[in-house]
Amino acid sequence: MASKKLLTGLLLSLVGAPAMAEPMVGAGVGNADTLISEGSKLFNQKNYRKAADSFFKATRANPATVQTYLQLARADMLAKEIPQACYAYRVYLKATPESPERKKAAAESDQCERQLKSVKGAPDLVQKYVETKASFFAALEANSIKAASDALHTLVKDGFMGPELGDMGQKLGVAAIAAADAIHKRAVANETLSSEVLRSARPLYQTATDVGASPADTAARMAYLDGLGALSDKEYKKAETLFSDASKGDPSNKEYVFSRGAALYQAGDAQGAIKLLDGELKDDPRTAVLRSSMALGHAADNGASELEKLLFTTRFTPEK
Repeated sequence: MASKKLLTGLLLSLVGAPAMAEPMVGAGVGNADTLISEGSKLFNQKNYRKAADSFFKATRANPATVQTYLQLARADMLAKEIPQACYAYRVYLKATPESPERKKAAAESDQCERQLKSVKGAPDLVQKYVETKASFFAALEANSIKAASDALHTLVKDGFMGPELGDMGQKLGVAAIAAADAIHKRAVANETLSSEVLRSARPLYQTATDVGASPADTAARMAYLDGLGALSDKEYKKAETLFSDASKGDPSNKEYVFSRGAALYQAGDAQGAIKLLDGELKDDPRTAVLRSSMALGHAADNGASELEKLLFTTRFTPEK
């Protein structure tokens, strides 16, 4: 019992941050090519501040596109955002040891740095991010998904950028998915889990989505685990809807179908449960058990009713 509680506590410590107002890294931020195109159009219209905004979003949507940092630096420079411009030049030059534009970009960067010296109270943006980056990697090393997500969100909010951002997002996404998938695997294996543990997977999957590392079946897995949580809490109608969503999202996973049958049964719709299972899981031995028990008839044999209850309720008993 103590070991189960310890494992539960560990899982809960892995919970990611709540969904952000907008994704941090990756395709969720927007289409990088579209953002670059919009930024170039705004730049040509001499709307440098808005152009810089588009270029900055493009660096988050695809941190590996190095040329965007130079476009951003030039837009920031013309928008008189000197600290940001110098930082963008530094990112570009660091990421581009060799390129046709490097010599010109280096000269522009030197000019920017000279102007920066005259800006009173200008922050050293490179140094500004050092501590938060260290916190991110320390949290990731400790497998604390929430702390790592919070640190990365702070970096993005404060303007951190560079190809490194993409690598950090990928590492966070891999860790978040691994933690969430561990819960999903236990649930699919019919391990009894509390509703709290089951629902702890959603923010983990959401963190992965926020950094562009979400697998195609993430929505289905979230719906399934939320459905099990609702079933554990006796919210049968809600559970049935969630299991239906999970099945649509990943038709290959038949546990989702069976769980939907469990929700129908526990809601009092035994006929609906057997109809669903006969249609979707005709050859599953659990369907055969339910079909046989119902054929016996509750009035003729009370054991049939008990058999149904055993079939549908043992795996969903909340963890003590």
